[in-house]
Order: sequence, then C-alpha cells, then structure tokens
Amino acid sequence: MVNIKKYFVSRGLIKTKIDEYLAKEFYRAGYAGVDIQKTPLGTRVVIYAERPAMIIGRRGATIRALAQILEKKFGLENPQITVTSVENP
Repeated sequence: MVNIKKYFVSRGLIKTKIDEYLAKEFYRAGYAGVDIQKTPLGTRVVIYAERPAMIIGRRGATIRALAQILEKKFGLENPQITVTSVENP
C-alpha cells in the first residue's frame, strides 16, 4: 500500500519538476503546460505552447536537445515529444 502511494507521489514530483523546467526554459514561446503519458515504447510528452515553432527550433534542434535533457536529467525513458499549439496560454 505504501509503495503505491510512494510511486504516484514520485511521479507527481517528476511531472512538477519537468513542468517548472519547461516553464522557465520556454517562457517566451508562450508555454502553457505539459502532459506526460507512459507507453510501451517509452514516454509520450505533449507540450502545449502558444508558439510551437520556438520549442521545436531550427530543423528540430531544440526539441532533440530537450529529449536528451528529459532522458538524462529527469529519467524519462525514450521520450517522444509532441508540441501542440494553444490559443490562450
């Protein structure tokens, strides 16, 4: 019982840390939130932003670097990042 609570609390903490990191990093892109889902292939990360092009970067350079950071710093396995546009951030 305690392990289940600990698991969900740790997942919530990781999500909060990722959210704070992205908010700080992509403030100018109109960052509006993140959704993280575990899949059999890895981890799906959906980033909501007013200007998705700023997060993706030239030829996807920024998003590739972000995938490396999410894998190393936050321990997400094989992050699949999607950036979605949102009207009112």
